Amino acid sequence: MNYRERERPRACSGLFTRDLSGYLLVFFLILGGGLAEQVAAAAQVTPRFSDVPQTHWAFTYIETLAANGITSGCGGDFYCPDAATTRAQMAVFMERAIHGSSFVPPAASGSVFTDVPASYWASSWIEQLVADGVANGCTATEYCPDTDVDRAQMAVFLLRAEHGRNYTPPPASGAVFDDVPTTHWAAAWIEQLASEGITSGCDASNYCPGASLTRAQMAVFIVRTFGLVTIHALNDTGITWGGDSPSGNNTTCISNITAPQDCDQGRDATHKDDSDGHAGFSFTKLDANGDPLPDNAASWSCVKDNVTGLVWEVKTTDGGLHHKDDSYVWYNTDPATNGGFAGIADDDGAICYGYDSNDPASYCNTQAYVARVNQAGWCGHTDWRMPTKEELRSLVDYSVPYPGPTIDVGYFPNQVSSSVWSSLPYANSSAHAWALFFNLGGSSPGSKIDSHAVRLVRSGQ
Repeated sequence: MNYRERERPRACSGLFTRDLSGYLLVFFLILGGGLAEQVAAAAQVTPRFSDVPQTHWAFTYIETLAANGITSGCGGDFYCPDAATTRAQMAVFMERAIHGSSFVPPAASGSVFTDVPASYWASSWIEQLVADGVANGCTATEYCPDTDVDRAQMAVFLLRAEHGRNYTPPPASGAVFDDVPTTHWAAAWIEQLASEGITSGCDASNYCPGASLTRAQMAVFIVRTFGLVTIHALNDTGITWGGDSPSGNNTTCISNITAPQDCDQGRDATHKDDSDGHAGFSFTKLDANGDPLPDNAASWSCVKDNVTGLVWEVKTTDGGLHHKDDSYVWYNTDPATNGGFAGIADDDGAICYGYDSNDPASYCNTQAYVARVNQAGWCGHTDWRMPTKEELRSLVDYSVPYPGPTIDVGYFPNQVSSSVWSSLPYANSSAHAWALFFNLGGSSPGSKIDSHAVRLVRSGQ
């Protein structure tokens, strides 16, 4: 059986990406009739592997793995996503992820394992993996290089690579996966892998520990474990009309512009079913546990974007932790990501739920808010974070004119058409960070000491 990691994106076609090397995204601002409309034109991603189209559930992970130089496929222009991963192949994947794409291991001695002579194609990678403390042999003297690696073994390899050879995970509870009781030899490793958000299992309640790990699953595990910057497929524009024929907009794509228009290419041309979001957008409502709900559900806590795979926080009107009118100053104490200035922790404005001037954990800043949402385990997860500017932009429907909101209010109710903080500091000024405006759909840097709304996200593929 071909097991897949849970929470994968729904199959779709015509995906677009933005801000990737070699791909172009141009935004136009068209003013007219007192209204402003932003139109996006994007070059379509060309999959690098012929057997991993954009519709493949692991497309973003496999593309990310290749972009980071960890794989070049299985031969020709193929990746072989459904093929089992052998222990030899796993060694190459892991060593490149650990040491970088340019790493070349020392020449093999051929004396470590009796079944891995120096002439074996992956001998140097296997011996280096053992030297790094990630893997041992399958017996005292053999490595079994051509044997498939299973999902239980992979949990151990990944956590050793991440935490070091001497790492020991916390004891297992036996309550995470139905098929991984505490008596399973790798139970603690598997549960820790789930705790770190690297896996959600092979289905709603199982991990499938004895199943062979496919090359697609390997891509997911490595990207998540090593925190590789994921190449997400981002949404189309939402615009289903053509332009300037001879002036103004039309729905027939009759135009004096030779390039194809939004009405005849992309997801917003091929996926016009509005039952789960306008045009090419596709969303799923999630309950407080993160489980999917029908499109007509009257109440929900989070939303999954089926195109990007991202899971988003939904704002409320109940005056609680996720209240729509709460706002926050931009604050990040990590010098590696704050652009040189953390911001201020507390502006004494008492502008969010639970504010207490004597309790820093309650302060109305972005970092404290992320911590509170994760402490609550919102929608069953503790890996919520601030979104990047482009992740916020992926929610913008550019067919909606000013004053918006340029977001699907059927899935994201209670959106005030105002600025929402992103995670990104502004390069030209350490005192500023990027915010996106959902009245126009555009972005602009704002002072970190100003208060704006927040909509958290998690990478839920």
